[in-house]
Amino acid sequence: MEVARVEAYKLVVQQGSPGDAMYAVLDGEVRARIMAGGKETELARFGPGDIFGEMSLFDGGPRSADVVANSASTLLRITAQRFERLCRDQPELANPLLFELAKSLAKRIRADDKKIADVYRLARVGGLD
Repeated sequence: MEVARVEAYKLVVQQGSPGDAMYAVLDGEVRARIMAGGKETELARFGPGDIFGEMSLFDGGPRSADVVANSASTLLRITAQRFERLCRDQPELANPLLFELAKSLAKRIRADDKKIADVYRLARVGGLD
C-alpha cells in the first residue's frame, strides 16, 4: 500500500479510466460525482475510514465516476495487483478485508436500490411512466 496526499479540488480518479486501485480515506474528504450536461451530480462523500474504488480490485473495469478531493486529503492506495498478491500469499490477512469489502459493496447496492425505487415511485406519482 502507498500513501497518497491530494490537494483540495484535485481529481483523484477519472470516470472511464481503467480501475487499477482501491483507496481508503485516512483524513480529509472526497466526493464521487458524475458530470451530465455540464452539471455535477454528487453520488457520495467519503471521509476518514471510508473506502472507494473497491470494484476495481475485482473486475478492473473502467471507473464509474470521478472522485474529487473536497479538502486536502490523505489516502491509502492499494493496487489490484498487490491485492491479488495479498490474497494469494497471506489469506489470513486478506479474508477479513474481503469480508469488509463485501459488506461495503452490499451497503452501496442497497442504497442504490432504494434511490432507484424512490425515483420510480416519484415518476409513477407524477404520471411519467
